Amino acid sequence: MEKRLNHYDIFEVIDTFDIKKNRKCEILANWVSATGTLNATELSIIEQARQRLELKWDEWNEEELKMLFISIVFFVVQVEEPEKINTFFERKFAGEVNGISISLVVDCMLASPTNSGLPKSPYFFMQEFKRSLGDSHDPEGQMLAAMILAQNLNKNNKENSLRPIYGCWIQGRVWQFTVLNGKEYCVSRSFDATDPEALLQIVFILRKLKELILAP
Repeated sequence: MEKRLNHYDIFEVIDTFDIKKNRKCEILANWVSATGTLNATELSIIEQARQRLELKWDEWNEEELKMLFISIVFFVVQVEEPEKINTFFERKFAGEVNGISISLVVDCMLASPTNSGLPKSPYFFMQEFKRSLGDSHDPEGQMLAAMILAQNLNKNNKENSLRPIYGCWIQGRVWQFTVLNGKEYCVSRSFDATDPEALLQIVFILRKLKELILAP
């Protein structure tokens, strides 16, 4: 009989795949300490988005949060690279790890594209959810399950087999970044996107992804 996760609860995912969760690791620390600058136009766009989030985040549903804020952040970040990094939204992602079936819809994924434009080798996953944990939808658990599946799929690709998988989950205005490296799963502190300095740091962290993904 095929085994599958009944829920994508973070504790279930960690226990099922024998993952070690840490708050500190060097790869994550280097990523979230990214620095950078924005030009005047980018600063204006980000500040307008931040002000709108500050007023509306507790009113928006998931799609409104994605379309009216997250998509604007990704527009400013400009993380894509032709033929190497594409952004994919609302893609089904399914497979098997150690005989256990994983199947979910990924809110956002960065991956190398196939010739037909479909996702090939995944690098980064984002799951977002407006309400609090404790509801039936656990964004962290879904994100980690996708990262574990991506890590397993990338084992067949020599170029990506040893690379860590990056992730982020969002609850309303709060962002947390993660790294899966082998069995070690590391989680950052929270970043409140309604805070101007925190939002700039979120942008720099996401921009750093491009450098990390393209590194030899």
